[in-house]
Amino acid sequence: MSRAVLKGIQCHACCHTIVRSFVALSGVAVTPSAASLSPRFHRPPPSRTFPPQHVRVFSSQPPQGPEPVDEAVPENASAQENSNPPDQPEEHVPWYLQEEVHETVSHPVRRQQELPPLPPNPPPILGVLLEHISVDIGLDNLSLLDLRSLDPPPALGANLIMIVGTARSTKHLNVSADRLCRWLRTTYRLRPDADGLLGRNELKIKLRRKARRAKLAKSAGSTLTQTDDGIITGWICVNVGTVDGGQPRQPDEFRRTGFIGFGTPVEGTRIVVQMMTEEKREELDLEGLWQRTLARNSIRDGTHSQTQSPEEGSQQVGATRESATGASADLGDRVSHRHQNQMNHEQRRGICTSLRRMQEPQSKRVDSRSLQQVEEDEPVAGTDACPTTKISIAEFNSSIRNLNYIPEDKARAKLGQGMHDMTSTPWVRWFRALYLQSNPELRSTQKLERMCAAILLHHPGYNKIVLWEAFWRHLRSNYPLSRPLGLRILDAMLSFKPVLNPDCPRVRLPDSEMELALRVVDQLCLRNISTFTPQILAKLLVGASFQSHVYFAKLDDNSPGPENAIRITKDEYDAVLVVQTRLAKLFDVCRSRPGPTEVDSLLRVYYYQRSFDQFWEIWKKMPFFGIARAKNDYQLLFQLHAESAKQDAVTKCLSTWVPMMFRERPFIKIDDELVRTIMRCILIVEPDVQRKSVEFKQGQFVALWKWCQKRLDKKEAEAWYTQLEV
Repeated sequence: MSRAVLKGIQCHACCHTIVRSFVALSGVAVTPSAASLSPRFHRPPPSRTFPPQHVRVFSSQPPQGPEPVDEAVPENASAQENSNPPDQPEEHVPWYLQEEVHETVSHPVRRQQELPPLPPNPPPILGVLLEHISVDIGLDNLSLLDLRSLDPPPALGANLIMIVGTARSTKHLNVSADRLCRWLRTTYRLRPDADGLLGRNELKIKLRRKARRAKLAKSAGSTLTQTDDGIITGWICVNVGTVDGGQPRQPDEFRRTGFIGFGTPVEGTRIVVQMMTEEKREELDLEGLWQRTLARNSIRDGTHSQTQSPEEGSQQVGATRESATGASADLGDRVSHRHQNQMNHEQRRGICTSLRRMQEPQSKRVDSRSLQQVEEDEPVAGTDACPTTKISIAEFNSSIRNLNYIPEDKARAKLGQGMHDMTSTPWVRWFRALYLQSNPELRSTQKLERMCAAILLHHPGYNKIVLWEAFWRHLRSNYPLSRPLGLRILDAMLSFKPVLNPDCPRVRLPDSEMELALRVVDQLCLRNISTFTPQILAKLLVGASFQSHVYFAKLDDNSPGPENAIRITKDEYDAVLVVQTRLAKLFDVCRSRPGPTEVDSLLRVYYYQRSFDQFWEIWKKMPFFGIARAKNDYQLLFQLHAESAKQDAVTKCLSTWVPMMFRERPFIKIDDELVRTIMRCILIVEPDVQRKSVEFKQGQFVALWKWCQKRLDKKEAEAWYTQLEV
């Protein structure tokens, strides 16, 4: 600071304060004099005096009163002040001395690359291995499972530590596994074993050969014999082997001497790296499997570790468990261990032939019955026959799936009158008991599952608007949304039952319901659930298409159309065609293979709206998708042609694809249902084929008709034909 500026400051106290602030940077404390800081007016002295070490060196504010210099302070007073520090505000730091703190915002990709915490007593190689897998190899969402405490040990070996990671693609999966094996061999001289790994050039060669075989199969009109060729599995298990260190430490009291079994104790720790693609990891759910196993093991160890006093009775080997699916009275197929009143120090052993769970306190039990009891509509049992929460959740999911395998009328009756109904049927009362004992997150999920099941069954007491409101509340509560639940909600939003009334037909999903489905897709995207997949694209394409046989005509055209077809306007047909064209382009960009379910849905909707070019294109591309044509595919093919009743299309279909059906590999299992469908197609082309076969006259499909009669038994075929004529 210049001398002129200091001279311009008339106040001596201000000048001295400025000098103090700069001199303090050198570590020299400048103590102001009492004369320079004495106030003009007399002020009372401060109530407390502070030692000289409390001088505010870095403060830019002058003190309020005189500060004593070299004043003797008793030791007791100093100790008392140190024990009870004054309630003073924090020291003011000038802006030029403050350190800038940069707020770091975590990137979403960085969250995927976070390393899991190391378990207690880890082997020395574990930390380096995790860092190499994440940084150098590039696997995401690493999780570490410590399975060293499992008893009996897993099939992969004792003292096992499992690492699970996600690869970004199939190519990245193979490259990552190959590099990890090479790194372990060169760095640590280990001999890793990678199950499911193909060599660097072996994968390219096999994919090229598979594409060549598919091309030849398409030209020959047949399909590939193997649907799962083992090339693209999406899962590679790298067994690193046994490394030094990390073995669990057992206390001396647990070490038994004498004969304990075969083999020697395992020294060291075995590490296994499970590499999977994202779809395969969601399908297998290895983390959930092993976490449930660890939970059962910890419950068992905790129960065995509890000791009883001699007054309470002897300690038993094994604990009493409840059945996972039945009431406590259904115990005839197993031996239960009961407490004894008298002293008995011998070990009691029993044979268990079914899954049993640990007994829980009476307060934690809920009303939950087995599926068989619910199906038989028995009265609701008491609280004595109730499994734990996890078993109830699994039983609830199984009950929801079971609704798809019973008649729709019976399934709709089980679901009651609506979501507000909690007492009308035994299944509804069973759901209420499970609902009341669950946490809020689980309650929301159970409500969504029940509503989705009811809407898919076209229950009149449930509607899609209420489902959307429940789904929105689930998201606003920040509850997790799994991919299976999201796809199930999307299926419910896209479900549609056509109304074939000629006066007021409904052959496609309304625009308002389609808008709700698109909102669900948006929410799935926001929660990092991949929606650019053939499964979701096929659902959207089917939802936007016609669900019954249709034909378009102009408004002034009154000519009759094909049988069993609903008339629509040309504008409506063009609007649907535009949406289908855009989604078909997304299919090509996606470059993923649709599954058998998606292929059947696409074949159905294309034939309904008479888009025969797209229909036959997908039918002929099935070998490229790795889908072998089965009995259900040919059943759908002949059934669609029989419903359309178009002679030219049916004639071409029978002439081409009936001989091809016998050439399929693997062989098509022809049953009575398929034979009757073929006979319906023959009757469309030749209505008098039965008379020709009796009179031994020639016809285009007379030989095929006789073959169908032999397959069905002649009397049964004649009875079926007579019933069809009537």
